[in-house]
Amino acid sequence: MGGEFSGKTAIVTGAASGIGRQIALQLGAAGATVLVTDVADGIDAVVDEITTAGGNAAARKVDVSSRDAVASAISDFVAEHGRLDLIFNNAGVAIFGEYEEVSLDDWDKIINVNLKGVAYGSKLAYDQMVKQGGGHIINTASVAGLVPVPLQAHYVATKHAIVGMDKTLRIESARHNIHVTTFCPAFIETGMFETAEFKGRLKGVDTHSLVPIKPLGADKAVERLLDGVAKHKPIVITPFYGRLGWWIERYLPPLANLQHRVLYRETVRRAKKQSR
Repeated sequence: MGGEFSGKTAIVTGAASGIGRQIALQLGAAGATVLVTDVADGIDAVVDEITTAGGNAAARKVDVSSRDAVASAISDFVAEHGRLDLIFNNAGVAIFGEYEEVSLDDWDKIINVNLKGVAYGSKLAYDQMVKQGGGHIINTASVAGLVPVPLQAHYVATKHAIVGMDKTLRIESARHNIHVTTFCPAFIETGMFETAEFKGRLKGVDTHSLVPIKPLGADKAVERLLDGVAKHKPIVITPFYGRLGWWIERYLPPLANLQHRVLYRETVRRAKKQSR
């Protein structure tokens, strides 16, 4: 990454584990001052790891579904450090289940965190970055923000919304010297399956076996993300099959539709087999 992040100030949400943890660690190692936020207790361990290695970081409990909590975190951070160069709106939750098995309460939960949390962070950081004359907003979406994914209609809805928001924001933000990068990871080793909620026939199923693909390590995924951020890329998609799936979705829609239907049938078949 070189020195692109040295001396920069950054806020990372959802940073207690997985992708967010790696973002915070790698930014800290690159010389950035990092506010490590999450609702989980793991943020203190992340800060300890950064500071032990000689970096500069602090921890703060932040529920991104609370507009006031996000506003307070950004305001206090800017008051202490003078500016906000980067915000990584990474916090998210996952719920797996067929459409009829996912409740409206589940919809509210996933929208509040995955969509409103990203919208709050983007808007509040944007206002600050306009004042200071520039900055960079990085929003974690997913390959599920580019293509349909069976058993995750609610999750897909929030991730497509982020991709669409960023496309528009990118056009408007250029005049303020604000960059916007959308991160679209596919299957990454983040511990998501351990913390996700599973509904209906997916309850109790070994969900790792439902995805016949070896996950990419979160450290490698974040290396690619930060390389893209340093280069001001509008979108970072990883691993390669995520980019391939997006290409097929755009240019060969009948083939893409067939693939998604086969994936749905195969996932349900595997779930049924395990539940016997």
